[in-house]
Amino acid sequence: MRLTRLILGLFLVAAAARAAEPADEEEAESELESLRQAEAKAGLLRDQPAARDALAIGMGEMSPVAQDLAAALGPSVDGSPLADPVPAGGAFARLPELAGISEDELRAKYDIPVELNDAVVAYIRFFQHDVRAHFEKWLSRSTRFMPMMRAILEKEGLPLDLVYLSMIESGFNAYAYSWAKASGLWQFVAGTSVRYGLVSDFWVDERRDPAKATWAAAQYLRELYHRFHGNWFLAWAGYNAGEGKIDRAIRNEQTRDFWRMRKNGRTLRAETRHYVPKLIAAALIAKHPDRFGFHVEYEPPWAVDTVFVPGAVEVSVIARAAGITVDKVRELNPALRRYTTPPEGWQVNLPQGSAKAFAEAFARVAPEERLTVTRHKVERGESLNKIARAYGVPEKAILGASGLRSFRQVHLGTVLTIPAAHSKTGLAKGKLLVEKRAQGRVRAKKAVRGAPPPPRRAGVHVVQQGDTLWSIAQKFGTTVNRLKAINGLRGRRARALHIGQEIAVREDV
Repeated sequence: MRLTRLILGLFLVAAAARAAEPADEEEAESELESLRQAEAKAGLLRDQPAARDALAIGMGEMSPVAQDLAAALGPSVDGSPLADPVPAGGAFARLPELAGISEDELRAKYDIPVELNDAVVAYIRFFQHDVRAHFEKWLSRSTRFMPMMRAILEKEGLPLDLVYLSMIESGFNAYAYSWAKASGLWQFVAGTSVRYGLVSDFWVDERRDPAKATWAAAQYLRELYHRFHGNWFLAWAGYNAGEGKIDRAIRNEQTRDFWRMRKNGRTLRAETRHYVPKLIAAALIAKHPDRFGFHVEYEPPWAVDTVFVPGAVEVSVIARAAGITVDKVRELNPALRRYTTPPEGWQVNLPQGSAKAFAEAFARVAPEERLTVTRHKVERGESLNKIARAYGVPEKAILGASGLRSFRQVHLGTVLTIPAAHSKTGLAKGKLLVEKRAQGRVRAKKAVRGAPPPPRRAGVHVVQQGDTLWSIAQKFGTTVNRLKAINGLRGRRARALHIGQEIAVREDV
């Protein structure tokens, strides 16, 4: 009976492997790269962007399309009504689509600072014309993640319109992956993600988890905001370039005015110079899509139930128990890098309202049937030996199940069949692959998968970059010895603080 199930499983997996492979990662990477190329072609990544035709438009010089748009009062993504028409002047003459809305009224619709200048207008025209198809996708995806993101930002006490930073980073695509090796909705690079407890290993990439990545981004943005004394323009630029680069720009240019720094300074890269205008342009269009000529079919909001699945379980088994497709499981769980959950178990996202029925159906699946065979798509840097060690399966068994004769046939993109029944190291029992993690991983604060970051507690200091026990003691009016005693720090632990570590600054915590 067991042999029959294994043969049947191998047959089904082989058939699935012959079908079209999910191309979420490739499509997302291609989308970001094509956008970058379009920016370069349009001159928007040069220090002095090429003049755009639309910048010459003044009051009374509207194109026919702009005249139609100026008369429209379209709804916004968040449903907030537009004000009654009033004379608009100043810089707003460059945007006839916003005729009838004063600068004060427009800014009142946002809880982030909004400025209008040539750089912002250039990006508005870029989104309207050069990459219109891409921006329409961004708008359609926006309603999927914005409610969840805004709820987290609100809990963290941050402006809700920071969601538009995710828009320009990833186009609201959880699988987005950039040339700089940044991943997910908020485009974290490995080093920064480690600082905020996001795990990226052989099995998962939590930078692609919508909720976990948003919690991490909220913490990072708050720290940037305080680091730059409440200046959101500098905080956004720091998100793009790194806080150290902005510190250097402030010293070199002798100013904290981002727009002066952008115009006259030489420290910031072109990409960072244009990052803030791009964000503002995206926010302006997103809240007034009809006025800018976008008529969008919005996706339903992200709504999931979370259920813990113990051990390594095939995605196909989860799909059957939940009554959904494998593709739907992958769509709801973009952090999963494999066709199986990690050996230590995983908090799986399922369609909202399906948790109870799933739990009942999953309980009827015998443990030995939860992982018989699975698929593995070879990624960069993976050898057959590494893959075999990860799954605890002999290389020969993988080659045989995959219809291959030699490890030389295993290349980037090859889809392998992993016969878990051949496991010698107990994958189904939870044994993890032992390998080096990303640099600094061991120093990251340990985040519980599936749970939001704990709230900040009174009397506790969260270690920031550059902190020492001496600087913390000075800040809270205590001594280094007192901090050591309160926190039980001795020897190396007292010398090696890490970012995100909690230090009690009083004894009653």
